[in-house]
Amino acid sequence: MCVAEADPILNQPQIYDPYEYALHDDPYPVYRRLRDEFPLYYNRKHDFYAVSRYADCMTVLRNFKTFINGKSTTLEKEVIPGSLPFILSMDPPDHTRLRHLMVNQFRPHNVAPLEEVVRETARKLLAPHAGTGRIDIIADFAAKLPMAIICALMGVDPADEDMLRGWTDDIVHREDGSNEIVEVNITGTRNLLGYFEEMIQGRLARGEVGEDIVGQLIAFEQQGKLNHAEVLGYLYLLAIAGNETTTKLIGNFTYQLWENRHERDRLIGDPSLAAGAVEETLRIDGPTQMQGRETAEPFELHGHTIPAGSKVAVILTSGNRDERHYDDPETYRMDRGSRDHLGFGGGLHSCLGAALARLEGRIALEEMLATMPDWDIDLASTRRMHSAYVRGYTHLPLTFTPRSAA
Repeated sequence: MCVAEADPILNQPQIYDPYEYALHDDPYPVYRRLRDEFPLYYNRKHDFYAVSRYADCMTVLRNFKTFINGKSTTLEKEVIPGSLPFILSMDPPDHTRLRHLMVNQFRPHNVAPLEEVVRETARKLLAPHAGTGRIDIIADFAAKLPMAIICALMGVDPADEDMLRGWTDDIVHREDGSNEIVEVNITGTRNLLGYFEEMIQGRLARGEVGEDIVGQLIAFEQQGKLNHAEVLGYLYLLAIAGNETTTKLIGNFTYQLWENRHERDRLIGDPSLAAGAVEETLRIDGPTQMQGRETAEPFELHGHTIPAGSKVAVILTSGNRDERHYDDPETYRMDRGSRDHLGFGGGLHSCLGAALARLEGRIALEEMLATMPDWDIDLASTRRMHSAYVRGYTHLPLTFTPRSAA
């Protein structure tokens, strides 16, 4: 839906395009300009609005009746063909029903018992590299740890983890400057959903539903609490969210603690600060950069009317760097203690798996510090993923003092 021609918002310079690869290396100067000069921004090319200040982000996230998820949580005009409805793309009452079915599974007290298996998995992944002095912290560690945990919770064969991770990467990828759905997105979706369908049918044929997440969802369907499309949609979201964001979180705090080495030195002296480092990374360089909403009715903001049916980008990490809300927000301080950040979204659709991501991030950092506390980054060999929504590395090669030499 286009903006009325008389609206001066049409005259804004086109400085923010989340699909342009050039933005992905360092979007934060652009975010600052949006906050200071264009708190309500309009992108003519892709026909969406954007909010970038903390208070405005919270307004959109909390007002779920006006800013809805039901038509899509992305800015694209079309959804990936073959994709199914999942909890993130629902509004009440369906969202409420689905969230309540699984919310207990991911509450902190139910996630805490996973600490031993997460730590054991982290140590196994790091061990082969401890004596070499080299590791690609994404390919060798961060991409494998969260996928291993979410796959274990779903009962996925460990031999299939790399395959599922590749499909989730394909689903979130976007071409440079384009918001078009392309074949790799479609194929990734088809493969992931096909895998879970085969998994479910195999269990039903054997008469062994299981007690893991897949088994619970099958039972809910049998009890009439979910339909089959909702079961597949749930698994689709868990596979993506349980992999992509935590992988990028680990890579991002690896970079931030290398760039802010005085903070890493403090961590080496006091590893109990690891949880604070995870929170500060979620605030200042969180993997989920932006979420999309759509207006169900017109909404007034900063002297302009956002028409009904408009796409709206909520730039979460811009809000997290808003000096109107945080003191000295561009400085990385792991003892800041700001758990009101937008790293897990906010409002009705705040991240269901936040406790699990925090646990995995903290343990990953603790084990990294125990194995290679003096890591250095080979900047020339780093590679970023390209997505409008998730920011992080696909390759982040490190060098460090081998354990034998240390």
